[in-house]
Amino acid sequence: MRKLEHFEQEKEYAVFRPVGEFSFDEMAHLISCAVVRCRRQKIGKLLIVSTGASGFHSAGIAEQYNYVEQIAADAASLVKLAHVANPEWVHSRDFRVMVAENRGLELENFQSESAALEWLLRPVKTSRSADKSTSSRINPI
Repeated sequence: MRKLEHFEQEKEYAVFRPVGEFSFDEMAHLISCAVVRCRRQKIGKLLIVSTGASGFHSAGIAEQYNYVEQIAADAASLVKLAHVANPEWVHSRDFRVMVAENRGLELENFQSESAALEWLLRPVKTSRSADKSTSSRINPI
């Protein structure tokens, strides 16, 4: 497998821009390495710009599921990801995003870097410990 190149740390986030030809497995491995690096270095936001990468096939459902599940585990809910890809890879609310959300990973796909950065730099979602609209009391009938 190739080593992680084209990884840069900015002020509020990191950027990974793979360039060249990759197999699907190579690309998945490199993105995993970038996510792990962010988590270990306590960088909470990662912009992945894969528009300069080519050669990998469109993954099947099982490959997509396994890939996103691995990335979610690597991120451990500590890294938010924005992915800029060529238009043929970006689908509205696609399967990968749904799997990511179900695994506690904030992930969105974009066709433009500006839109991705706008989303990425928004504050990270926080879970509310108590919902004021619900009560622990049982209402009598």
